[in-house]
Amino acid sequence: MINMKKKVIGYLICDCDGVLLDSESVILEALYTQLKKYLPASRLHENSILYDAIAERVGMMTDLLIGEVNSQFKLNLTLNDRSSVNFAVGQACSEKATPVPGVREAISSIPLPRAVASNSTLDRINTGLSRAGLIDLFDSHIHSGCDQEKPKPAPDVYLAAAAGYNAPLQRCIAIEDSVIGVRAATAAGIQVIGFTGVAHNPAETGVKLLAAGAKKVFSDMQEIAQTIKEQIG
Repeated sequence: MINMKKKVIGYLICDCDGVLLDSESVILEALYTQLKKYLPASRLHENSILYDAIAERVGMMTDLLIGEVNSQFKLNLTLNDRSSVNFAVGQACSEKATPVPGVREAISSIPLPRAVASNSTLDRINTGLSRAGLIDLFDSHIHSGCDQEKPKPAPDVYLAAAAGYNAPLQRCIAIEDSVIGVRAATAAGIQVIGFTGVAHNPAETGVKLLAAGAKKVFSDMQEIAQTIKEQIG
């Protein structure tokens, strides 16, 4: 049970990839396709380990994810290599990401001011939401962790999203699909609902989101909408 009193919740903050856009799998496949090219032929047996390492980090700012994987697997990526991988991920998202099933109906039915808080670049967020027909739901309250001092799991982007409405943090609620995102929102003092509807492994993801601090986990957008509406009367 989410510990919220009626009339307390006044603002909704959504992650983008994996909550609004079904893009986590697109990002994962694009990163894996690009990064496995840098494994030497003698290390091709590490392909599955590489895939898992990327999957564990999806939700991070892409450039930081690439940097961590580069270090772990000693891929020796140059700055140009990293830029090329980043570009390929952005292009894949713009071409392949689709709206999460039922998301427009669910989010538009929640009678609260809404914002986006994502680790993607502002350009990628705007492009993806525009292509999916969702950008009008957020009235320009779109915030990127890339524009903050620190991206998720730091709380900065959530603090910026709340500040955009001059909203008390205890009156905000977030929807997140990643452990990194849940940690960011909870670090900001914002309670979180976990969403697993487009996760690679919903059951496992749900357990991890709860362990990270999510108050409840859902796999259906309509359930999230109904739960939040019940809390605001």
